[in-house]
Amino acid sequence: MSKSAKTYALDGGQASRTKRSMRNVVVGLGGRFASLIVTFLAKTIFIDLLGAEYNGVNGLFTNVLNVLNITELGFAASVAFALYKPLKENDRETVAALMNFFARIYRVVALIVAVAGACCIPFLQYIIAEDISELPFTLDQLRGYFAMFLVSTVLSYLLAYKRTLISADQSNYITSLVDNICSVGLNIAQIVLLLIYKNYYVYLGLMIAKTVLNNAILQIIANKKYPYLKAYKRAKISKQERNDIFRNVQALFLQRIGSVAASGTISIVISAFVSLIDAGKYSNYIMITSNVNITINIIFSAVTASIGNLCASENEDAQIQVFKRIRYVSSFFTVFTFACYVGLFDPFIEIWIGADMLMPFSVMVAIALSASVKNLAVAVETFKDAKGMFKNDWYRPIIEAVVGIGSAIGLSYVWGTFGVILGYALANLLITVPIENIVLFRQGFHRPAAGQFINQIGALILAFGCAAVTYSVNGLMPSGVGWFIVKAMFSIVFTILTFVAVTCRTEEFEYYKGLCVDVAKNIMKKIKRKGNA
Repeated sequence: MSKSAKTYALDGGQASRTKRSMRNVVVGLGGRFASLIVTFLAKTIFIDLLGAEYNGVNGLFTNVLNVLNITELGFAASVAFALYKPLKENDRETVAALMNFFARIYRVVALIVAVAGACCIPFLQYIIAEDISELPFTLDQLRGYFAMFLVSTVLSYLLAYKRTLISADQSNYITSLVDNICSVGLNIAQIVLLLIYKNYYVYLGLMIAKTVLNNAILQIIANKKYPYLKAYKRAKISKQERNDIFRNVQALFLQRIGSVAASGTISIVISAFVSLIDAGKYSNYIMITSNVNITINIIFSAVTASIGNLCASENEDAQIQVFKRIRYVSSFFTVFTFACYVGLFDPFIEIWIGADMLMPFSVMVAIALSASVKNLAVAVETFKDAKGMFKNDWYRPIIEAVVGIGSAIGLSYVWGTFGVILGYALANLLITVPIENIVLFRQGFHRPAAGQFINQIGALILAFGCAAVTYSVNGLMPSGVGWFIVKAMFSIVFTILTFVAVTCRTEEFEYYKGLCVDVAKNIMKKIKRKGNA
Protein backbone atom coordinates (compact mmCIF):
# COMPACT_ATOMS: atom_id res chain seq x y z
CA MET A 1 0.00 0.00 0.00
CA SER A 2 1.32 3.45 -0.90
CA LYS A 3 2.16 5.98 1.77
CA SER A 4 -0.61 8.35 0.74
CA ALA A 5 -3.16 5.60 0.68
CA LYS A 6 -2.06 4.44 4.14
CA THR A 7 -2.59 7.95 5.42
CA TYR A 8 -6.23 7.80 4.36
CA ALA A 9 -6.78 4.08 4.97
CA LEU A 10 -10.34 2.93 5.33
CA ASP A 11 -11.76 0.70 8.01
CA GLY A 12 -13.71 -2.45 7.13
CA GLY A 13 -17.04 -0.71 6.62
CA GLN A 14 -15.53 2.09 4.57
CA ALA A 15 -13.55 -0.39 2.46
CA SER A 16 -16.74 -2.29 1.70
CA ARG A 17 -18.50 0.94 0.70
CA THR A 18 -15.57 1.93 -1.51
CA LYS A 19 -15.50 -1.49 -3.19
CA ARG A 20 -19.22 -1.39 -3.94
CA SER A 21 -19.00 2.16 -5.23
CA MET A 22 -16.07 1.31 -7.50
CA ARG A 23 -17.94 -1.69 -8.93
CA ASN A 24 -20.99 0.46 -9.58
CA VAL A 25 -18.83 3.07 -11.34
CA VAL A 26 -16.83 0.62 -13.50
CA VAL A 27 -19.88 -1.34 -14.71
CA GLY A 28 -21.93 1.83 -15.20
CA LEU A 29 -19.28 3.65 -17.21
CA GLY A 30 -18.37 0.64 -19.36
CA GLY A 31 -21.96 0.07 -20.43
CA ARG A 32 -22.60 3.78 -20.84
CA PHE A 33 -19.85 4.25 -23.40
CA ALA A 34 -21.20 1.39 -25.51
CA SER A 35 -24.70 2.86 -25.26
CA LEU A 36 -23.48 6.35 -26.22
CA ILE A 37 -22.06 5.22 -29.56
CA VAL A 38 -25.29 3.56 -30.65
CA THR A 39 -27.43 6.42 -29.27
CA PHE A 40 -25.63 9.04 -31.37
CA LEU A 41 -25.83 6.85 -34.46
CA ALA A 42 -29.60 6.44 -33.95
CA LYS A 43 -30.02 10.20 -33.46
CA THR A 44 -28.07 10.91 -36.66
CA ILE A 45 -30.27 8.58 -38.73
CA PHE A 46 -33.40 9.96 -37.02
CA ILE A 47 -32.59 13.56 -38.04
CA ASP A 48 -31.48 12.53 -41.53
CA LEU A 49 -34.63 10.51 -42.29
CA LEU A 50 -37.36 12.38 -40.38
CA GLY A 51 -36.02 15.95 -40.24
CA ALA A 52 -35.58 18.83 -37.81
CA GLU A 53 -39.31 19.19 -37.06
CA TYR A 54 -39.64 15.63 -35.78
CA ASN A 55 -36.44 16.15 -33.81
CA GLY A 56 -38.07 19.21 -32.22
CA VAL A 57 -41.21 17.23 -31.37
CA ASN A 58 -39.11 14.50 -29.78
CA GLY A 59 -37.34 16.99 -27.50
CA LEU A 60 -40.52 18.94 -26.79
CA PHE A 61 -42.59 15.94 -25.68
CA THR A 62 -39.75 14.63 -23.57
CA ASN A 63 -39.84 17.96 -21.70
CA VAL A 64 -43.64 17.93 -21.39
CA LEU A 65 -43.52 14.48 -19.80
CA ASN A 66 -40.75 15.65 -17.48
CA VAL A 67 -43.12 18.35 -16.26
CA LEU A 68 -45.88 15.78 -15.68
CA ASN A 69 -43.41 13.67 -13.73
CA ILE A 70 -43.68 16.26 -10.96
CA THR A 71 -46.58 14.11 -9.74
CA GLU A 72 -44.01 11.52 -8.61
CA LEU A 73 -43.45 14.04 -5.81
CA GLY A 74 -40.04 12.62 -4.85
CA PHE A 75 -41.25 9.33 -3.37
CA ALA A 76 -38.33 7.42 -4.94
CA ALA A 77 -35.69 9.50 -3.12
CA SER A 78 -37.65 9.48 0.14
CA VAL A 79 -38.19 5.71 0.08
CA ALA A 80 -34.53 5.14 -0.90
CA PHE A 81 -33.45 7.12 2.17
CA ALA A 82 -35.86 5.12 4.35
CA LEU A 83 -34.36 1.88 2.97
CA TYR A 84 -30.74 2.61 3.94
CA LYS A 85 -31.10 1.68 7.62
CA PRO A 86 -33.21 -1.54 7.30
CA LEU A 87 -30.96 -2.77 4.47
CA LYS A 88 -27.88 -2.14 6.63
CA GLU A 89 -29.50 -3.99 9.55
CA ASN A 90 -30.96 -6.75 7.31
CA ASP A 91 -34.46 -5.92 8.57
CA ARG A 92 -36.27 -7.77 5.79
CA GLU A 93 -39.81 -7.16 7.00
CA THR A 94 -39.31 -3.38 7.07
CA VAL A 95 -37.71 -3.46 3.60
CA ALA A 96 -40.65 -5.42 2.22
CA ALA A 97 -43.17 -3.14 3.94
CA LEU A 98 -41.51 -0.06 2.42
CA MET A 99 -41.58 -1.64 -1.04
CA ASN A 100 -45.26 -2.58 -0.69
CA PHE A 101 -46.02 1.01 0.24
CA PHE A 102 -43.92 2.28 -2.67
CA ALA A 103 -45.73 0.02 -5.14
CA ARG A 104 -49.12 1.37 -4.07
CA ILE A 105 -47.91 4.96 -4.33
CA TYR A 106 -46.54 4.44 -7.84
CA ARG A 107 -49.83 2.97 -9.06
CA VAL A 108 -51.53 6.18 -7.94
CA VAL A 109 -48.80 8.27 -9.59
CA ALA A 110 -49.22 6.32 -12.86
CA LEU A 111 -52.96 7.06 -12.82
CA ILE A 112 -52.43 10.78 -12.13
CA VAL A 113 -49.82 11.09 -14.92
CA ALA A 114 -52.15 9.27 -17.34
CA VAL A 115 -55.07 11.59 -16.56
CA ALA A 116 -52.94 14.76 -16.59
CA GLY A 117 -51.32 13.72 -19.87
CA ALA A 118 -54.67 12.99 -21.47
CA CYS A 119 -55.85 16.46 -20.47
CA CYS A 120 -52.85 17.98 -22.29
CA ILE A 121 -53.66 16.33 -25.64
CA PRO A 122 -56.30 18.85 -26.84
CA PHE A 123 -53.92 21.79 -26.26
CA LEU A 124 -50.66 20.59 -27.83
CA GLN A 125 -50.83 23.03 -30.74
CA TYR A 126 -50.50 25.95 -28.31
CA ILE A 127 -46.97 25.02 -27.22
CA ILE A 128 -45.63 25.22 -30.79
CA ALA A 129 -44.84 28.67 -32.16
CA GLU A 130 -45.31 27.67 -35.81
CA ASP A 131 -48.63 27.19 -37.55
CA ILE A 132 -49.34 23.43 -37.48
CA SER A 133 -50.19 23.52 -41.21
CA GLU A 134 -46.57 24.46 -41.96
CA LEU A 135 -45.21 21.32 -40.29
CA PRO A 136 -44.76 17.85 -41.89
CA PHE A 137 -47.42 16.23 -39.68
CA THR A 138 -51.07 16.85 -38.87
CA LEU A 139 -52.52 17.82 -35.49
CA ASP A 140 -54.02 14.33 -35.11
CA GLN A 141 -50.60 12.78 -35.75
CA LEU A 142 -49.04 15.14 -33.20
CA ARG A 143 -51.57 14.00 -30.63
CA GLY A 144 -50.90 10.36 -31.49
CA TYR A 145 -47.16 10.86 -30.96
CA PHE A 146 -47.76 12.43 -27.57
CA ALA A 147 -50.09 9.60 -26.54
CA MET A 148 -47.32 7.08 -27.22
CA PHE A 149 -44.86 9.12 -25.13
CA LEU A 150 -47.48 9.15 -22.38
CA VAL A 151 -47.99 5.37 -22.50
CA SER A 152 -44.23 4.81 -22.10
CA THR A 153 -44.10 7.11 -19.06
CA VAL A 154 -47.13 5.55 -17.37
CA LEU A 155 -45.78 2.03 -17.87
CA SER A 156 -42.46 3.04 -16.31
CA TYR A 157 -44.26 3.95 -13.08
CA LEU A 158 -46.18 0.68 -13.03
CA LEU A 159 -43.03 -1.41 -13.46
CA ALA A 160 -39.99 0.53 -12.27
CA TYR A 161 -40.36 0.88 -8.49
CA LYS A 162 -38.07 -2.05 -7.58
CA ARG A 163 -35.05 -0.38 -9.20
CA THR A 164 -35.06 1.94 -6.17
CA LEU A 165 -34.47 -1.04 -3.85
CA ILE A 166 -31.56 -2.32 -5.98
CA SER A 167 -29.93 1.13 -6.00
CA ALA A 168 -30.46 1.71 -2.26
CA ASP A 169 -28.68 -1.61 -1.63
CA GLN A 170 -25.50 -0.17 -3.23
CA SER A 171 -26.04 -2.28 -6.38
CA ASN A 172 -26.34 0.45 -9.00
CA TYR A 173 -24.17 -1.63 -11.31
CA ILE A 174 -27.13 -3.96 -11.85
CA THR A 175 -29.52 -1.22 -12.96
CA SER A 176 -26.76 0.38 -15.06
CA LEU A 177 -25.98 -2.89 -16.82
CA VAL A 178 -29.64 -3.65 -17.61
CA ASP A 179 -30.36 -0.04 -18.67
CA ASN A 180 -27.39 0.07 -21.02
CA ILE A 181 -28.02 -3.32 -22.61
CA CYS A 182 -31.65 -2.41 -23.25
CA SER A 183 -30.64 1.04 -24.54
CA VAL A 184 -28.18 -0.47 -27.04
CA GLY A 185 -30.79 -3.02 -28.17
CA LEU A 186 -33.45 -0.31 -28.54
CA ASN A 187 -31.24 1.98 -30.59
CA ILE A 188 -30.10 -0.80 -32.91
CA ALA A 189 -33.73 -1.81 -33.49
CA GLN A 190 -34.72 1.85 -34.06
CA ILE A 191 -31.92 2.28 -36.60
CA VAL A 192 -32.94 -0.81 -38.56
CA LEU A 193 -36.67 -0.05 -38.57
CA LEU A 194 -36.17 3.65 -39.34
CA LEU A 195 -34.11 2.70 -42.38
CA ILE A 196 -36.86 0.31 -43.50
CA TYR A 197 -40.07 2.22 -42.66
CA LYS A 198 -38.99 5.87 -42.05
CA ASN A 199 -41.92 6.13 -39.65
CA TYR A 200 -42.06 7.96 -36.32
CA TYR A 201 -44.78 5.65 -34.95
CA VAL A 202 -42.41 2.69 -35.31
CA TYR A 203 -39.70 4.64 -33.49
CA LEU A 204 -42.04 5.39 -30.57
CA GLY A 205 -43.41 1.83 -30.51
CA LEU A 206 -39.90 0.55 -29.87
CA MET A 207 -39.48 3.12 -27.09
CA ILE A 208 -42.52 1.65 -25.33
CA ALA A 209 -41.20 -1.90 -25.84
CA LYS A 210 -37.87 -0.89 -24.30
CA THR A 211 -39.61 0.59 -21.23
CA VAL A 212 -41.49 -2.65 -20.63
CA LEU A 213 -38.51 -4.94 -21.25
CA ASN A 214 -36.04 -2.86 -19.22
CA ASN A 215 -38.21 -2.71 -16.14
CA ALA A 216 -39.48 -6.29 -16.44
CA ILE A 217 -35.87 -7.52 -16.31
CA LEU A 218 -35.18 -5.43 -13.20
CA GLN A 219 -38.35 -6.79 -11.61
CA ILE A 220 -37.15 -10.36 -12.18
CA ILE A 221 -33.69 -9.58 -10.81
CA ALA A 222 -35.15 -7.87 -7.72
CA ASN A 223 -37.48 -10.81 -7.05
CA LYS A 224 -34.53 -13.23 -7.16
CA LYS A 225 -32.18 -10.97 -5.19
CA TYR A 226 -34.79 -10.25 -2.50
CA PRO A 227 -37.02 -13.37 -2.33
CA TYR A 228 -38.31 -12.32 1.08
CA LEU A 229 -40.42 -9.61 -0.59
CA LYS A 230 -43.00 -12.27 -1.43
CA ALA A 231 -42.98 -13.63 2.12
CA TYR A 232 -43.91 -10.19 3.46
CA LYS A 233 -46.30 -9.24 0.70
CA ARG A 234 -48.87 -7.96 3.19
CA ALA A 235 -46.40 -6.19 5.47
CA LYS A 236 -47.17 -2.54 6.16
CA ILE A 237 -45.03 0.30 7.41
CA SER A 238 -45.85 1.95 10.71
CA LYS A 239 -47.75 5.21 10.93
CA GLN A 240 -44.56 6.97 12.07
CA GLU A 241 -42.59 5.66 9.06
CA ARG A 242 -45.37 6.73 6.70
CA ASN A 243 -45.48 10.19 8.26
CA ASP A 244 -41.68 10.53 7.95
CA ILE A 245 -41.84 9.64 4.26
CA PHE A 246 -44.65 12.08 3.58
CA ARG A 247 -42.82 14.86 5.42
CA ASN A 248 -39.80 14.27 3.20
CA VAL A 249 -42.03 14.09 0.14
CA GLN A 250 -43.51 17.51 0.88
CA ALA A 251 -40.03 19.01 0.59
CA LEU A 252 -38.99 16.78 -2.32
CA PHE A 253 -42.08 17.81 -4.27
CA LEU A 254 -40.96 21.43 -4.07
CA GLN A 255 -37.45 20.37 -5.08
CA ARG A 256 -38.86 18.61 -8.14
CA ILE A 257 -40.68 21.80 -9.11
CA GLY A 258 -37.36 23.63 -8.97
CA SER A 259 -35.64 20.88 -10.96
CA VAL A 260 -38.31 20.97 -13.66
CA ALA A 261 -38.20 24.77 -13.76
CA ALA A 262 -34.41 24.66 -14.07
CA SER A 263 -34.25 22.25 -17.01
CA GLY A 264 -37.47 20.41 -17.73
CA THR A 265 -39.33 23.29 -19.37
CA ILE A 266 -36.61 24.79 -21.57
CA SER A 267 -37.69 23.06 -24.78
CA ILE A 268 -41.31 24.00 -24.07
CA VAL A 269 -40.44 27.69 -23.67
CA ILE A 270 -38.22 27.68 -26.78
CA SER A 271 -40.90 25.91 -28.82
CA ALA A 272 -43.69 28.21 -27.62
CA PHE A 273 -41.84 31.57 -27.70
CA VAL A 274 -39.12 31.08 -30.35
CA SER A 275 -39.59 28.14 -32.74
CA LEU A 276 -39.90 24.34 -32.94
CA ILE A 277 -36.79 24.26 -35.16
CA ASP A 278 -34.73 25.99 -32.48
CA ALA A 279 -36.13 23.56 -29.93
CA GLY A 280 -34.90 20.73 -32.17
CA LYS A 281 -31.43 22.26 -32.51
CA TYR A 282 -31.30 22.78 -28.76
CA SER A 283 -32.22 19.12 -28.23
CA ASN A 284 -29.12 18.09 -30.19
CA TYR A 285 -26.84 19.99 -27.82
CA ILE A 286 -28.80 18.75 -24.83
CA MET A 287 -28.45 15.19 -26.04
CA ILE A 288 -24.69 15.66 -25.73
CA THR A 289 -24.78 17.34 -22.31
CA SER A 290 -27.44 14.95 -21.00
CA ASN A 291 -25.43 11.89 -21.95
CA VAL A 292 -22.29 13.41 -20.45
CA ASN A 293 -24.18 14.26 -17.25
CA ILE A 294 -25.75 10.79 -17.13
CA THR A 295 -22.26 9.31 -17.44
CA ILE A 296 -20.98 11.58 -14.66
CA ASN A 297 -24.03 10.87 -12.51
CA ILE A 298 -23.24 7.16 -12.74
CA ILE A 299 -20.23 7.96 -10.57
CA PHE A 300 -22.17 10.01 -8.04
CA SER A 301 -25.24 7.74 -8.03
CA ALA A 302 -22.91 4.81 -7.44
CA VAL A 303 -21.68 6.38 -4.20
CA THR A 304 -24.97 7.88 -2.93
CA ALA A 305 -26.08 4.72 -1.12
CA SER A 306 -22.57 4.28 0.31
CA ILE A 307 -22.63 7.89 1.53
CA GLY A 308 -26.03 7.21 3.09
CA ASN A 309 -24.46 4.27 4.87
CA LEU A 310 -21.54 6.51 5.94
CA CYS A 311 -23.85 9.22 7.28
CA ALA A 312 -25.77 6.61 9.27
CA SER A 313 -22.64 5.25 10.95
CA GLU A 314 -19.86 7.91 11.03
CA ASN A 315 -19.41 11.29 12.73
CA GLU A 316 -19.41 14.64 10.95
CA ASP A 317 -15.61 14.85 10.79
CA ALA A 318 -15.52 11.65 8.73
CA GLN A 319 -18.42 12.89 6.60
CA ILE A 320 -16.75 16.22 5.79
CA GLN A 321 -13.54 14.45 4.82
CA VAL A 322 -15.41 12.26 2.34
CA PHE A 323 -17.41 15.28 1.14
CA LYS A 324 -14.21 17.14 0.23
CA ARG A 325 -13.05 14.15 -1.81
CA ILE A 326 -16.38 13.97 -3.63
CA ARG A 327 -16.31 17.75 -4.15
CA TYR A 328 -12.87 17.47 -5.73
CA VAL A 329 -14.33 15.16 -8.39
CA SER A 330 -17.33 17.48 -8.79
CA SER A 331 -15.03 20.48 -9.34
CA PHE A 332 -12.96 18.55 -11.86
CA PHE A 333 -16.03 17.68 -13.93
CA THR A 334 -17.22 21.30 -13.80
CA VAL A 335 -13.94 22.54 -15.26
CA PHE A 336 -13.53 19.63 -17.65
CA THR A 337 -17.03 19.68 -19.14
CA PHE A 338 -17.25 23.46 -19.57
CA ALA A 339 -13.84 23.70 -21.28
CA CYS A 340 -14.60 20.74 -23.57
CA TYR A 341 -18.14 21.90 -24.39
CA VAL A 342 -16.97 25.37 -25.41
CA GLY A 343 -14.00 24.04 -27.34
CA LEU A 344 -15.70 21.08 -29.06
CA PHE A 345 -19.45 21.74 -29.38
CA ASP A 346 -19.32 23.48 -32.77
CA PRO A 347 -16.83 21.17 -34.54
CA PHE A 348 -18.65 18.09 -33.24
CA ILE A 349 -22.13 19.27 -34.28
CA GLU A 350 -20.79 20.26 -37.71
CA ILE A 351 -19.30 16.79 -38.30
CA TRP A 352 -22.19 14.93 -36.70
CA ILE A 353 -25.31 16.48 -38.26
CA GLY A 354 -24.13 19.44 -40.34
CA ALA A 355 -23.33 23.15 -40.02
CA ASP A 356 -27.01 24.08 -40.48
CA MET A 357 -27.68 22.61 -37.02
CA LEU A 358 -25.21 24.92 -35.27
CA MET A 359 -26.50 27.50 -32.81
CA PRO A 360 -24.93 30.97 -32.24
CA PHE A 361 -21.81 31.23 -30.06
CA SER A 362 -23.73 32.94 -27.23
CA VAL A 363 -26.32 30.13 -27.14
CA MET A 364 -23.58 27.49 -27.19
CA VAL A 365 -21.78 29.08 -24.22
CA ALA A 366 -25.08 29.42 -22.30
CA ILE A 367 -25.83 25.72 -22.85
CA ALA A 368 -22.30 24.80 -21.73
CA LEU A 369 -22.62 26.95 -18.60
CA SER A 370 -26.06 25.58 -17.72
CA ALA A 371 -24.86 21.98 -18.05
CA SER A 372 -21.59 22.53 -16.16
CA VAL A 373 -23.20 24.32 -13.21
CA LYS A 374 -25.09 21.09 -12.53
CA ASN A 375 -21.75 19.36 -11.99
CA LEU A 376 -20.72 22.15 -9.61
CA ALA A 377 -23.66 21.32 -7.33
CA VAL A 378 -23.71 17.55 -7.60
CA ALA A 379 -21.48 16.84 -4.57
CA VAL A 380 -23.70 18.97 -2.35
CA GLU A 381 -26.87 17.39 -3.72
CA THR A 382 -25.45 13.88 -3.26
CA PHE A 383 -24.74 14.50 0.43
CA LYS A 384 -28.05 16.27 1.03
CA ASP A 385 -29.93 13.29 -0.41
CA ALA A 386 -27.79 10.76 1.49
CA LYS A 387 -28.36 12.65 4.76
CA GLY A 388 -32.10 12.90 4.12
CA MET A 389 -32.07 16.71 4.10
CA PHE A 390 -35.16 17.01 1.94
CA LYS A 391 -37.09 19.68 3.79
CA ASN A 392 -34.31 21.95 5.05
CA ASP A 393 -34.50 24.24 2.01
CA TRP A 394 -38.16 23.76 1.06
CA TYR A 395 -38.46 27.40 -0.09
CA ARG A 396 -35.58 27.24 -2.62
CA PRO A 397 -37.43 25.47 -5.46
CA ILE A 398 -40.29 27.96 -5.35
CA ILE A 399 -37.90 30.88 -5.78
CA GLU A 400 -35.98 28.99 -8.46
CA ALA A 401 -39.15 28.14 -10.40
CA VAL A 402 -40.46 31.70 -10.38
CA VAL A 403 -37.12 33.30 -11.28
CA GLY A 404 -36.15 30.61 -13.81
CA ILE A 405 -39.36 30.52 -15.83
CA GLY A 406 -40.06 34.24 -15.48
CA SER A 407 -36.58 35.34 -16.60
CA ALA A 408 -36.51 32.75 -19.40
CA ILE A 409 -39.79 33.98 -20.90
CA GLY A 410 -38.88 37.64 -20.40
CA LEU A 411 -35.40 37.27 -21.91
CA SER A 412 -36.79 35.24 -24.84
CA TYR A 413 -38.37 38.45 -26.18
CA VAL A 414 -34.97 40.18 -26.04
CA TRP A 415 -32.44 37.50 -26.98
CA GLY A 416 -34.53 34.56 -28.22
CA THR A 417 -33.14 31.10 -27.44
CA PHE A 418 -30.05 32.60 -25.76
CA GLY A 419 -32.30 34.50 -23.37
CA VAL A 420 -34.29 31.39 -22.47
CA ILE A 421 -31.21 29.32 -21.60
CA LEU A 422 -29.48 32.21 -19.83
CA GLY A 423 -32.54 32.79 -17.64
CA TYR A 424 -32.52 29.21 -16.39
CA ALA A 425 -28.72 29.13 -15.94
CA LEU A 426 -28.73 32.30 -13.83
CA ALA A 427 -31.55 31.00 -11.62
CA ASN A 428 -29.54 27.85 -10.96
CA LEU A 429 -26.21 29.60 -10.41
CA LEU A 430 -27.45 32.52 -8.30
CA ILE A 431 -30.21 30.82 -6.29
CA THR A 432 -29.97 27.03 -6.18
CA VAL A 433 -26.22 26.59 -5.70
CA PRO A 434 -25.76 29.18 -2.89
CA ILE A 435 -28.80 28.04 -0.88
CA GLU A 436 -27.89 24.35 -1.13
CA ASN A 437 -24.34 25.13 0.03
CA ILE A 438 -25.53 27.06 3.06
CA VAL A 439 -28.11 24.44 4.05
CA LEU A 440 -25.72 21.48 3.81
CA PHE A 441 -22.87 23.14 5.67
CA ARG A 442 -24.80 24.93 8.39
CA GLN A 443 -27.42 22.28 9.08
CA GLY A 444 -25.75 19.10 7.80
CA PHE A 445 -22.12 19.60 8.83
CA HIS A 446 -22.59 22.45 11.36
CA ARG A 447 -19.79 24.43 9.75
CA PRO A 448 -19.65 27.78 7.91
CA ALA A 449 -20.06 27.59 4.11
CA ALA A 450 -17.48 30.26 3.23
CA GLY A 451 -14.84 27.72 2.23
CA GLN A 452 -17.35 25.94 -0.02
CA PHE A 453 -18.18 29.18 -1.86
CA ILE A 454 -14.49 29.95 -2.37
CA ASN A 455 -13.94 26.47 -3.75
CA GLN A 456 -16.82 26.74 -6.23
CA ILE A 457 -15.90 30.26 -7.37
CA GLY A 458 -12.37 29.03 -7.95
CA ALA A 459 -13.69 26.11 -10.01
CA LEU A 460 -15.76 28.49 -12.17
CA ILE A 461 -12.83 30.85 -12.75
CA LEU A 462 -10.64 27.91 -13.75
CA ALA A 463 -13.42 26.58 -16.01
CA PHE A 464 -13.75 29.89 -17.89
CA GLY A 465 -9.98 30.18 -18.22
CA CYS A 466 -9.61 26.68 -19.66
CA ALA A 467 -12.60 27.24 -21.97
CA ALA A 468 -11.08 30.44 -23.36
CA VAL A 469 -7.90 28.55 -24.24
CA THR A 470 -9.63 25.49 -25.77
CA TYR A 471 -11.96 27.64 -27.89
CA SER A 472 -9.16 29.92 -29.09
CA VAL A 473 -6.68 27.15 -29.92
CA ASN A 474 -9.29 24.88 -31.55
CA GLY A 475 -10.50 27.82 -33.64
CA LEU A 476 -7.08 28.03 -35.26
CA MET A 477 -7.30 24.44 -36.55
CA PRO A 478 -9.05 23.37 -39.80
CA SER A 479 -12.32 21.41 -39.91
CA GLY A 480 -12.65 17.67 -40.47
CA VAL A 481 -12.79 14.41 -38.52
CA GLY A 482 -9.02 14.08 -38.18
CA TRP A 483 -8.63 17.63 -36.90
CA PHE A 484 -11.58 17.12 -34.53
CA ILE A 485 -9.69 14.26 -32.91
CA VAL A 486 -6.69 16.57 -32.50
CA LYS A 487 -8.95 19.27 -30.98
CA ALA A 488 -10.51 16.75 -28.60
CA MET A 489 -7.14 15.42 -27.49
CA PHE A 490 -5.84 18.94 -26.92
CA SER A 491 -8.97 20.00 -24.97
CA ILE A 492 -8.92 16.90 -22.78
CA VAL A 493 -5.18 16.82 -22.06
CA PHE A 494 -4.87 20.58 -21.53
CA THR A 495 -7.84 20.73 -19.14
CA ILE A 496 -6.74 17.72 -17.09
CA LEU A 497 -3.14 18.92 -16.79
CA THR A 498 -4.27 22.42 -15.85
CA PHE A 499 -6.63 21.11 -13.16
CA VAL A 500 -3.95 18.80 -11.76
CA ALA A 501 -1.39 21.65 -11.74
CA VAL A 502 -3.78 23.90 -9.80
CA THR A 503 -4.88 21.26 -7.26
CA CYS A 504 -1.78 19.06 -6.87
CA ARG A 505 -1.00 20.40 -3.37
CA THR A 506 -4.43 19.50 -1.91
CA GLU A 507 -5.17 16.57 0.40
CA GLU A 508 -7.84 15.38 -2.03
CA PHE A 509 -5.34 15.12 -4.88
CA GLU A 510 -2.97 13.11 -2.66
CA TYR A 511 -5.83 10.77 -1.72
CA TYR A 512 -6.74 9.98 -5.34
CA LYS A 513 -3.08 9.75 -6.30
CA GLY A 514 -2.58 7.12 -3.60
CA LEU A 515 -5.72 5.30 -4.67
CA CYS A 516 -4.55 5.15 -8.28
CA VAL A 517 -1.10 3.90 -7.24
CA ASP A 518 -2.65 1.10 -5.18
CA VAL A 519 -5.00 0.09 -8.00
CA ALA A 520 -2.06 0.00 -10.43
CA LYS A 521 -0.02 -2.13 -8.02
CA ASN A 522 -2.89 -4.59 -7.54
CA ILE A 523 -3.33 -4.91 -11.31
CA MET A 524 0.42 -5.58 -11.75
CA LYS A 525 0.35 -8.21 -8.99
CA LYS A 526 -2.54 -10.01 -10.69
CA ILE A 527 -0.72 -9.90 -14.04
CA LYS A 528 2.44 -11.35 -12.43
CA ARG A 529 0.46 -14.10 -10.69
CA LYS A 530 -1.16 -15.09 -13.98
CA GLY A 531 2.24 -15.02 -15.69
CA ASN A 532 3.74 -17.30 -13.06
CA ALA A 533 0.77 -19.69 -13.07
